Amino acid sequence: MNRFPAQLALCLCLLISATSPIFATEPSEKQVSFKGADGTSLAGTLLLPPQAATAKVPALVLLAGSGPTDRNGNQPPLLTTDLLKQIAQGLANNGIATLRFDKRGMYANAAELPKDRSQYGDFFSWENFVGDSAAAYRFLRDQPEIDPARTGILGHSEGGLLALAASKILDSEAHPPAVLILLSTPGRPVDALITEQIQNLLKQQGASPEQTAFFLTANKHIIETIRTTGQVPLDVPAGLAALYPSYLGKFIHSQFAEDPPALATAFPRPVLVMIGADDQQVSPERDAQALDAALKKRPNDDHVLIIIADASHNLKIVPKPGDPAFAGPIAPDALTQLQTWASTKLAAHP
Repeated sequence: MNRFPAQLALCLCLLISATSPIFATEPSEKQVSFKGADGTSLAGTLLLPPQAATAKVPALVLLAGSGPTDRNGNQPPLLTTDLLKQIAQGLANNGIATLRFDKRGMYANAAELPKDRSQYGDFFSWENFVGDSAAAYRFLRDQPEIDPARTGILGHSEGGLLALAASKILDSEAHPPAVLILLSTPGRPVDALITEQIQNLLKQQGASPEQTAFFLTANKHIIETIRTTGQVPLDVPAGLAALYPSYLGKFIHSQFAEDPPALATAFPRPVLVMIGADDQQVSPERDAQALDAALKKRPNDDHVLIIIADASHNLKIVPKPGDPAFAGPIAPDALTQLQTWASTKLAAHP
C-alpha cells in the first residue's frame, strides 16, 4: 500500500520535472545583430540545431548573391528563391548552425543607409561587403553555442566570391574558415562573366546583329572606363543601366580586380564547389571547372566539384529547357550532397 501523501508525490513529480534537462528536438532561431566593416549594424538570423542545447556545434556563415538580396536569398517583392533559408534549415537538420544576414543598408538594415546619395559609393564599396562577410564569420565564431574550430563560410554566386575574398583576410589573421562552400560561384573575373551574360541575354531576346554589336561595344567601353577611372561613365545606355548604377563605380572597380582562381588556390582548407548543370548565369565549364583546376594546384588539396543534374543557378530543378527555375525547393541531390560534405568536414575530431 502506498503511504506517501498525494501532495508529497505531486511535489516529488514537480521536483523531478524541474531538475531534469529539457532536450530540444527542433532547430531554434535567434534574431541577432553585429557590426560590419565600418561599424554599420547588420541584422541576421542565427539558426541553431537541437544539438546546440547540450554541446558546441559546427556552423557556417551564409552569404547571398548579387543585387538587393536579403538573408533568405530573395529580392522581394519580385524574386523569391528562399535558397539560403532552405540551406539553413537543411543544415540545422544535420546538426550545423548557420548565420544569414541582410546586406548593408537593406531590409532590416535600411536605417543604416546614408541619407546623402553622394556617400553611396563609399558605403557600398566592395571592400565593405568583403569586410561585412569577415565580420559575420568572427561574430559567429564567438557565439557560445558555436565551436570556433568548426566554423566556415558558404557563399552563393557573388557570395562565393565574397567568401573567397573574406577568407584571405581571415587567413591573414590566423583564423581562416574551417571550410569554404562555393555555390554557383564565378571562376573568372566578373567583367568576363558580365560580358557573357549580356551576350546570352541578347541571343535569348533575338537581338539583331546591329543591336548585339551596339550593346557589346557599349559594355566594353563601360568596363574599360571603370577599370581606368573607378567610375561609371555618364553615357551608359538604358538597356545596361540596371547593371551599372552610377554610385557602384568603386564597388565594380574593386570587384573586377578579384581573381577567383588565385583566391581559391591560396585557401588552405577543404572546399566544396557546387553548381547546377543548367546554370544560366555562371558556367559549369568556364567557371566551376576553373575553380576546380585552381584548387588542384594546392599542396595537400582537399576539394570536390559537384555538378547537379537539371539544376539552375539557384540549385532548383529546371522543369523545362530555358526555365531559370527560381522557385521551389532546393534540388534534393544538391541538399543531400551539401549536408553530407559539410557534416563530414566539420565533424568533431579527437
